Amino acid sequence: MRTYLAEFIGTFFLVLTIGCTGIASAPGVIPPLAIAAVLMMMVYANGHLSGAHFNPAVTIAIFLRGRLPAATCSPTWRRRSPPPSGRRSLCR
Repeated sequence: MRTYLAEFIGTFFLVLTIGCTGIASAPGVIPPLAIAAVLMMMVYANGHLSGAHFNPAVTIAIFLRGRLPAATCSPTWRRRSPPPSGRRSLCR
């Protein structure tokens, strides 16, 4: 449970930072530096708990290299994948 909570917190702050810097749409180098700083902070704060897989592409890449067992990465994929077409979506 601590792993999922750490990934949730890290993903939340990453998406929040991307959204806040996108709303301001400030030209220059500030938005990329803010996103990189938050990502670095979340990796240092939560990396020892969850492996810092805040991006699903990172999880897939580590799995394809054979460094992550399928039992560990499949719950992450299930949480982030859209519901099947037969089920009701929470967005409706």
